[in-house]
Amino acid sequence: MNNYGKEDAKPLLDDLLVEAMKSEMKAKEFYLNASSKAQSQAGKKLFRELGEFEQNHFERLNKIVESRNKGQSFKNLGPRQKIPMVRSEVEGEFEGNKDEIVEMIHLAVESEKNAYARYKEIAVMFKDTEGKNIFNELAEEERKHQRILEDEFYHISNNGTIIWE
Repeated sequence: MNNYGKEDAKPLLDDLLVEAMKSEMKAKEFYLNASSKAQSQAGKKLFRELGEFEQNHFERLNKIVESRNKGQSFKNLGPRQKIPMVRSEVEGEFEGNKDEIVEMIHLAVESEKNAYARYKEIAVMFKDTEGKNIFNELAEEERKHQRILEDEFYHISNNGTIIWE
């Protein structure tokens, strides 16, 4: 695997940031589609808010691209959207479209795992801290989404409910 320093990594980092933005928009579209298929209000809200998280990622990446085009260096990905933590003791709302939503959550978990692995793999390609930090932060955000979805998968699979607050 190549390790890229600051100068030789700039064009690569810019290209990877644009690709990451495209991935975040695809994820948003997936979640909005899932939201339209959910029958429970909790399911609709879960997927709609996950779509908003992906939009937030896109916007943060866009700010990084804009700042890099102005010659500014990366500091952090900016303010993060607070992600509600799912509490297992909360009674959830029954999902009438359980089977399809279970499948969608399963696909979303796999997608978040893949995004985490992809961002981690990209992060190790860079010697400079800018590329490493950007993609390590993105990876951790995807890991959080994975955990949320795994909690929801457990509840809908076992109880037929979505417990999103």
